[in-house]
Amino acid sequence: MAEFGNQLMGVKNWETRDLLVVAALGIVPGLALLPVVFAGFTIRAALGPLGTVLNSGLFYLPGLMALYIVRKPGASILNGIFVSLVWIPLTPFGLAVAIPSVIARIGSEIPFLFTRYRRYDSGMMAASGASAGLLALGAIYIPSSFQTLAIPVQVGLIVGHGLSGALLSGLLGKLLADKLADTGVLSAYSVVDDVEA
Repeated sequence: MAEFGNQLMGVKNWETRDLLVVAALGIVPGLALLPVVFAGFTIRAALGPLGTVLNSGLFYLPGLMALYIVRKPGASILNGIFVSLVWIPLTPFGLAVAIPSVIARIGSEIPFLFTRYRRYDSGMMAASGASAGLLALGAIYIPSSFQTLAIPVQVGLIVGHGLSGALLSGLLGKLLADKLADTGVLSAYSVVDDVEA
């Protein structure tokens, strides 16, 4: 147990390539998701709070991919920091999108923490995405005054964010990472073994 605690507290088992993969999956998708950031606020203005569930899962997608590929504690959180470094200067929303993004990454690590980062199947990825979505929603719940909405709307927000995270970050992240592994660029990672199996 002490060994597991030490693994969580540091990056001593990380290699330079791990950091580069996590950074690349933060910066490149961070730039690619900029339109989604802007669209998210437009959708919310047009459709109301429930509109946020339509694309919220995409915000956690890079973190889930990083965690699934690198398979080391903290990969998703570190990825969220890289994504935030892109979003803060390039959007007018700044910390309003960066903070929930990093908090979501903490949520994505929780299911893997319970398995000691040993399981990386579709069920775990869906659970991780759902956890990310729910924790991110929790981070914006009070500031967005969601608690003042009708109970059915609040239930819809909770269920919707969980499903959006499970589908658009967990399962889609696994699918994209598996396709990337098929190209051979991830040959140094065990994700390749899972795809072949």
